[in-house]
Amino acid sequence: MPTRKPLGVRATPEQHRLLSEAAAREHRSLSGFVLRAALQVAESQRSAKPRRSREEIMAIVKAAQDEVRKANPDDRDILEELIQERRREAASE
Repeated sequence: MPTRKPLGVRATPEQHRLLSEAAAREHRSLSGFVLRAALQVAESQRSAKPRRSREEIMAIVKAAQDEVRKANPDDRDILEELIQERRREAASE
């Protein structure tokens, strides 16, 4: 049998009551109920990508903006060009 390691959790009296009631409804011990719930969350997050910090997101946005500037060295209003193109297409239909 694999060794087990203890987990310590502190709860307010209200939290303890709520968890105890939920465990009783499932005919589980409080420890078993909390461990099962925690493992379900941990498993669901296993393949999730880690969250990025605000600084990381800003660096990604800046890099994307730099790439767009490189692709549009004349600083053309590409959105306006697209709108005009769509208007010409609509007028010719």
